[in-house]
Amino acid sequence: MGVIMQLRANMFGDVRAEHDHQFLDHSFYEWQDYRAMFESNDRFIIVGRRGTGKSALTYRISEDSHDRRFSIVIAPNEEEVIGLRPVASLFGSTVSRIRAGVKIAWRYALLLEVGLVFWESYKTRREVELRPVLLAHLKNWRASGGSCIERLRAIMRDSLKAIEKEEDRIADLASILQINQVTEDVVSIVRSNDRLFTILFDRLDEGYEPDSIGVGLIDGIVYGVDDLRSALGPNLKAFVFIRDNIFRAIQAEDKDFSRNLESQVLRLHWDPQELFYLVAKRIRNVFSIDKESDVKTWNAITANELHGRDGFKNILKLTLYRPRDVIALLNAAFYQAQRQSRTTLIEEDFALSAKQISLTRYDDLSKEYESILPGIGLLTRSFAGGPAKMEWQAAASILDKAMKSDGLSEAISQHFKILDSSDEAIKTLYGVGFLGFYERQQDSFLFSHDGKRPDRSFGANDVLMIHPCYWLALSLDQEPLHQDRAEEIFDEYEISIYSQSSEQRSHLLGQVISELTQIPLGDEGASQFEDWCKRALEIAFATHLTNIQHKPNGQATQRRDIVATNQAQAGFWKRVLADYGTRQVIFEVKNFESIGVEEYRQVYSYLGKEYGQLGFIICRDTQGALTKGRELDAFREFYSKNSVIVKLTASLLVSILSKLRNPEKTDAGNKLLDTTLDTCIRMYANGQSDVKRSTRRKGKR
Repeated sequence: MGVIMQLRANMFGDVRAEHDHQFLDHSFYEWQDYRAMFESNDRFIIVGRRGTGKSALTYRISEDSHDRRFSIVIAPNEEEVIGLRPVASLFGSTVSRIRAGVKIAWRYALLLEVGLVFWESYKTRREVELRPVLLAHLKNWRASGGSCIERLRAIMRDSLKAIEKEEDRIADLASILQINQVTEDVVSIVRSNDRLFTILFDRLDEGYEPDSIGVGLIDGIVYGVDDLRSALGPNLKAFVFIRDNIFRAIQAEDKDFSRNLESQVLRLHWDPQELFYLVAKRIRNVFSIDKESDVKTWNAITANELHGRDGFKNILKLTLYRPRDVIALLNAAFYQAQRQSRTTLIEEDFALSAKQISLTRYDDLSKEYESILPGIGLLTRSFAGGPAKMEWQAAASILDKAMKSDGLSEAISQHFKILDSSDEAIKTLYGVGFLGFYERQQDSFLFSHDGKRPDRSFGANDVLMIHPCYWLALSLDQEPLHQDRAEEIFDEYEISIYSQSSEQRSHLLGQVISELTQIPLGDEGASQFEDWCKRALEIAFATHLTNIQHKPNGQATQRRDIVATNQAQAGFWKRVLADYGTRQVIFEVKNFESIGVEEYRQVYSYLGKEYGQLGFIICRDTQGALTKGRELDAFREFYSKNSVIVKLTASLLVSILSKLRNPEKTDAGNKLLDTTLDTCIRMYANGQSDVKRSTRRKGKR
């Protein structure tokens, strides 16, 4: 049987349920989990990975209404979820406290949303008006905003603004909202009218952040819905759809979850047979095929090698066994066939389509994260053509080589210096979902569920795997992914720049900065301070200064503390070579605050030939300006001998590192040193200083 191909980009529908209503109306497949939701009222927490049908279920269930059943759908957008965070934070900073307050708030909100149904109906309006407490709350509720979330935010701000302590806000909220009386009134009206309600929470991952507020907010919604279920009993069906990564976060943070709610969880699952039925229904819808078996329907659009259930199972190996994957793959395969004017799909269509989908996902990863994690594209590409699964040491070796590549841009080189090690690079790639690690206790590979970096180090016994969605893009050698393994893999279709990913650079730089505060002045901390200065210089002037060495001539009489090769690429360091002939740059490190003529004379003795006529002294002074007398006189003495010796303070290096928290400020160090050198030439060379003579006693190194 043949079919006539239609020129449509998404022949099998949109992978986003909110844009797929036509197919959901006419070819929705009522698979086992869908039926289980209606056969029992016990499980109201519906958990699934992205693409398993949560939003499709929300739409279909909300459409299944009649005279006695009314659906209330809470599907916030990103802005609304973000707007709820300040409300949640009113109750504290821990998950347990936030949950306690949010639970009461949402129970109240849902009660009033139910109450509005009766108040806005001419048949039941009188029953509401006979209950003055409920009526007063409903009037205030409706006047507080146009949506449930707008109203909730307004009510919470007004109710809690006069209460200072977080504990009092939680303790007093139920009384302020008159929650018991409101509950009694709403329950009474619902039961007297025998009205049935369905409440659905969807898209709670929009604007979600994996911190205490984010977890506590959704945990509180779950508990609030459960309270309402207990109050309304058989008159209410409620479903809270939660993405897998958020559910795992709640499990980890809510110590009472397993006791209170574990038994009320339904995890969405699709087996190959159910996916086959889903595809068959969509084929019938697209091509108006009637009274055919599922196998014949599938065979009608595929070549011989793909016929039957076994042929379908073969293409499933290119997916992670979810409706979204299958629909996206079939859409792309049909488009590929259309380009060649064919009316049936062949294996090459699916192979090329899967490759293109993988490339698109890989490009998205690189583009979205490159601005905050410079070099991520280079790191991920370093695995191309290799195995998908490897031991930690093999991955570390690949990344070490990539991080030491020639010709790196300043931004990438600088970021690699900040990471400092392949272990940090592995954690970075785990944090963006590129690498996962094998967890022996769970017998599965774990990938990042919320952008977090792992809170443990990797070692020789760890086994890593590249996320399957990038296998084809990188042409990796891999074994077929078994369905059980595939279902354990989190797959973020909509790449998001998670807060922890963007903060990693800041965190690592903060660690370097904080190390300085632990280094004592004087001889005791001299060696530590030299090491710290070398690390700071490597980060601050990546690509400009190379081969930075600590005491490169340690056995000589004149032992220079730190020497670096000036590549003179641009800006300040190009000026240093052009004006002062300095190719080998000297940094003399003094672990005390005050310096004088002896330190300047020491640096001066190192200058000449490749070292040119400019050198640096790094000290622990709290101010960068030269003081009148000792420092200023020393600078002028050697300036008169055609040499410039620049005083740098640890505070200046800290300032540079701090500015580098922003990846766009890669040249912060060059700009600050350019200004410092200008000050030396324009002011100090003429004997000027804005700092009084120092009375501090010079310490010893």
